[in-house]
Amino acid sequence: MVFFIIIFLVFIVIVAILIFDIKTPTTTASLPANTDNIDELLAKAKNDMRRAEAIIQAEIVGDETTKGAILTNTYKGPLPERRDDGGWLSMFDNLRILKIVGINHRQGIGRYVGRVECAMVPEPDNEYDHNAIKIIAEDGHHLGYIQKERTEMVRWMTADEFPYHCTAFIKEHEDEIDGHKFFTGHVYIKLLD
Repeated sequence: MVFFIIIFLVFIVIVAILIFDIKTPTTTASLPANTDNIDELLAKAKNDMRRAEAIIQAEIVGDETTKGAILTNTYKGPLPERRDDGGWLSMFDNLRILKIVGINHRQGIGRYVGRVECAMVPEPDNEYDHNAIKIIAEDGHHLGYIQKERTEMVRWMTADEFPYHCTAFIKEHEDEIDGHKFFTGHVYIKLLD
């Protein structure tokens, strides 16, 4: 009987060792050894996002010199910063980046996530705002509107020449609480030369 108890205890010890050996590498390997590395990685990711945004802006305004300098890491100028509404500050005097409003009221908007070439078109028959300017994708889909507070500025920027070509960026998000999907968008408007 003592023999069976010893064998049972040895079996328990072997199983415990196996379980410990299996769990130890996964828990310790997934944790970074130095939290300074995390801060460095986050700072690098933020800088990479700013560089990517700078390339987009340079491309939209047609500044190949700045775009090339950013791509070759020789650019020494300021990079754009994020705004509170999720957009970016413009690094060019002839580029404005405006929030698209009403985007979540548009059916099928999920097909337009990412970069969208589009046009701004006045909508004088709009029952809520006769100065409304809507944003239309190249295929004619209505994406949303320029903010009411910005329509006069847009009319000045475009010299009232409509339809006016612009570029939109639409992002899909998920509400952390209920998982509901929603969209945000910004339109990039280059001033007339």
